[in-house]
Amino acid sequence: MALLAWNEMYSVGHAMLDSDHRILINLLNQLHDAAETGQSREVVGTVVNVLAEYTEHHFRREEALMAAAGYPGLEAHRAAHRDLEAKVRDLRDRWNAGDRSVVEEDVLEMLKKWLTEHILGADKSYEPWVEGIADSGGSAGGE
Repeated sequence: MALLAWNEMYSVGHAMLDSDHRILINLLNQLHDAAETGQSREVVGTVVNVLAEYTEHHFRREEALMAAAGYPGLEAHRAAHRDLEAKVRDLRDRWNAGDRSVVEEDVLEMLKKWLTEHILGADKSYEPWVEGIADSGGSAGGE
């Protein structure tokens, strides 16, 4: 059973960023499912690594788009991103060191809560700035 389902209320008005958010939700669900079904250490580790990498990739794209749009809350938003990146890197590092507790339900719920509250709060605040920017389908900011 999915931990979190995409809902149009999560849309930020930009197709690329909405796609990224869907992917992050999917990765969180994959991690939940892998833990719930007792998948191997390697399978869970792969999902944890991909989640960490994609989180950073998405944040860079989102920040580049906000910068291009002249979004005034960029620095505070960037700080929130660095906070989650640190949490996900810690989760990955602990998993790689053999700590299986990082995929327990409370950790997954924390990630779910952070992601949904961030999208519905901080990300929704930049919507008026980014919705008019053409969706290149690639990365923003020349990345």
